[in-house]
Amino acid sequence: MRYGNTMIKYSTISLPKELYDKIQELLTENPDMGYSSVADFCKEAIRLHVQEIKRELREDFLRSIDVPLIIKRVQSISAMDEGMYGKIFENMNCIAFLFNSRMKMKYANKEFLDYFGYTTIEDVVGKDISRFFEEDIKKKIKRGSMKNEEVKGIRRDGKKIDLLLDVVKINNLYVGSAKDVTVKNYLIEKEKRFRQLYENLINELFDSILVVQDEKIKFVNRRITITGYKAEDVIGKHYTEFIADEDKEKIIRYYNAAIKGKARMEPRRYKAIYSDGNIREIELMSKKIKYEGKDALLVVVRNVAGKKVNKGNK
Repeated sequence: MRYGNTMIKYSTISLPKELYDKIQELLTENPDMGYSSVADFCKEAIRLHVQEIKRELREDFLRSIDVPLIIKRVQSISAMDEGMYGKIFENMNCIAFLFNSRMKMKYANKEFLDYFGYTTIEDVVGKDISRFFEEDIKKKIKRGSMKNEEVKGIRRDGKKIDLLLDVVKINNLYVGSAKDVTVKNYLIEKEKRFRQLYENLINELFDSILVVQDEKIKFVNRRITITGYKAEDVIGKHYTEFIADEDKEKIIRYYNAAIKGKARMEPRRYKAIYSDGNIREIELMSKKIKYEGKDALLVVVRNVAGKKVNKGNK
């Protein structure tokens, strides 16, 4: 282990000193976590990360399996009874089930029972599929095969789960397989709500807020109206379109440095062109951020009171 440079080194692990110190502080403040050293903590984190990668690879493989297609191919080379379907279903790591043309359940595998909250196959067999899926599922099935159709499953306790459902008809039976996407949809909705909350918060701030990415304005809050522009007037435009000619070169130099993380975060003044043609002095402060996964600048804009420079020329 070495403190003189920027890396803390072990036989198998290297960490930036700042990260090492933060982890050490975390472990010191939380001894109940049970880690005796930063190295033990990091090794456990790596082990869990590797497990997560293996799980994702396994799930990607399983998602690629088309259960109805596999059964159809097996059936094409040998006659199959329901017992054979059952053996195949129990070896598939997904929700799988059979129902007849009267929409009555004939079989469901263990995954089905677990996800829908049932204990035994007897709790399921003979029941109408509307017991397990929203009522319009029957209409969709009668229109033909279903592929990756997003539907609502109904658990025994009445709670609903989000599923991607495949259904195909083989002889006089329907074969269904499904993947649970409840958590995925929850996370998508949570991210959407968080984004709305974030934008509402930004809109209530006194200062104008912009996000500039790839040299274009990607986001503005409602306070941009103090410049006389509406959001649709500036979104998608090059940021220099609103800067007076005499300051364009200066702000371009700053943007290029800031997006590389080489500029200090401090107020800087530029002459901006307002919608009425007047040129006024504004104060900008920028910080490099990630916006939708890419580098961008978060820019706070303040009008410098009483600083109208001139009108109509850039």
